[in-house]
Amino acid sequence: MKKAILHKGYALVDVFQPCVTYNKINTFRWFKENTYYLDDTYDPHNRTEAFKKVTDTGKFPLGVLYVNPKPTFDEKLSVYSESKEPLFKRERDMGKLVDLIESRRGF
Repeated sequence: MKKAILHKGYALVDVFQPCVTYNKINTFRWFKENTYYLDDTYDPHNRTEAFKKVTDTGKFPLGVLYVNPKPTFDEKLSVYSESKEPLFKRERDMGKLVDLIESRRGF
């Protein structure tokens, strides 16, 4: 969960948790027997391998299955090319805003 929260961009978290009240089949023991943690040699950047893991009919893998390190929407915006500071923290140039409004009056 921590890795998902710290990830820049979209993260999907699937939580396996037994219902001890109503589900008498998928108990803690069942989860222990039918899941495994991905080891340190697993590469979450390999999309093909991640797809194999999620379509495997054996035990369920636990851990970070896939990471796509591409820029977020915000990082692609030209407004951030000069400064990485969030827009709400930047000093506003009211002169530029007035000029922009004046130039658009003819439309």
